[in-house]
Amino acid sequence: MKLVYLVISLLPPWRWWPSHGTWSGRSRSASPGARPTFADWTTSRPERRAGRAAILRRVPAPRLSRPGVPKRGARLRALLSRPAAQVARGLIGCVLVRRARGRTRAARIVEAEAYLGQGDPAAHVFRGRTPRTAPLFGPPGTLYVYFVYGMHHCLNVAVDGPEVAGCVLVRAAEPLPGSGLAPLACRGPARLCRALSIDTGLSGRHLFEPGAPLTLREGRPVERVAVSPRIGIRHAAAWPLRFYDPRSAAVSAAKHPLV
Repeated sequence: MKLVYLVISLLPPWRWWPSHGTWSGRSRSASPGARPTFADWTTSRPERRAGRAAILRRVPAPRLSRPGVPKRGARLRALLSRPAAQVARGLIGCVLVRRARGRTRAARIVEAEAYLGQGDPAAHVFRGRTPRTAPLFGPPGTLYVYFVYGMHHCLNVAVDGPEVAGCVLVRAAEPLPGSGLAPLACRGPARLCRALSIDTGLSGRHLFEPGAPLTLREGRPVERVAVSPRIGIRHAAAWPLRFYDPRSAAVSAAKHPLV
């Protein structure tokens, strides 16, 4: 009998002390050899010894943001979820912020083109998904950077809904004061990527990920957004999907606007 009491006294409390049909927070149907659960560990030792019903601490679900406080970039996130043409127009005046090697450079977007996904003959995804274009199928705000002509990079942002693979090509921007860039350093997609140190290493990253190396913030609205056909493409070249600030000297080409 003394041996029985000795064995029982050596067992962990949650294995043998009953509490209203459970074993200190564990179901009787649980496997005898199962590891103790979170409920087992959060039941205080005095409660188990006294034989009272287990009172477990309630752990609330993590709150992503305080009530009434908008998520960072909420309006821009909403913009990026719209169809590509609306996003391209809406991005004119927004600011790209690049952080790299302890340096921050910012430039206001003044020119962008919309590509409508798999229904657009000029889009990279027109013939289907490839490993290179996979970022375009990601959440709106995912970066897609490609290398062209063996010498230039081009910056695109995935937009629209899931699996649409729409995107916006950022063609030109105006460096903001304090960025240390010449006024026309971002005139054209290749110059923009070179000035902001953007290459394929950023492809697949997100504009609003924690510590994003390239992010987006709201800027000063422009007085007018001009519209023209896209530049430098052969397919669907007449579609009016290029948007730009006609008053900016940083616009890459002075193509006659349709609007």
